[in-house]
Amino acid sequence: MEKHNSEIQLITFKLGENVYAVDVRHVREVVSLRKIVKLPRAPPYIEGIMNLRGRIVTLVNLASYLGVDGYGDPSETNKGKVLIFTLDNNRDLGFIVDHVLGVLRVKRSSIEKPASATDPSLEGVIKTDDGGIIIVLNIPHLVKELNLMN
Repeated sequence: MEKHNSEIQLITFKLGENVYAVDVRHVREVVSLRKIVKLPRAPPYIEGIMNLRGRIVTLVNLASYLGVDGYGDPSETNKGKVLIFTLDNNRDLGFIVDHVLGVLRVKRSSIEKPASATDPSLEGVIKTDDGGIIIVLNIPHLVKELNLMN
């Protein structure tokens, strides 16, 4: 069992004007957005698929899925980064984000659960020294919620 005060590494990224983070242990790699192939009848948050070194990656527009503003349509701009996750069934999933900021080391105890947060895909928030907030997402729950594990 991990100690409450142990350190955790988070990959931080932007969606629109907000900063988000995910546990680095869940991210296989970060790649630049490549050509997106649209899928017919896909939900609006599924941008499509891309070929990454011979592996097909399903692309989720994370801003669209979370209902927050991003910087635009990634399929039109070909800008942005993709956080790649490998699912339990060895399929690949990519979350499209606007910009990756870097890796942040924090104590687990610095991740606070907001009193009003009822969404299990939100792990918590981190208050920054400059008065900002980093929203920490629970990737295993998001993936399960997307129903892409099966």
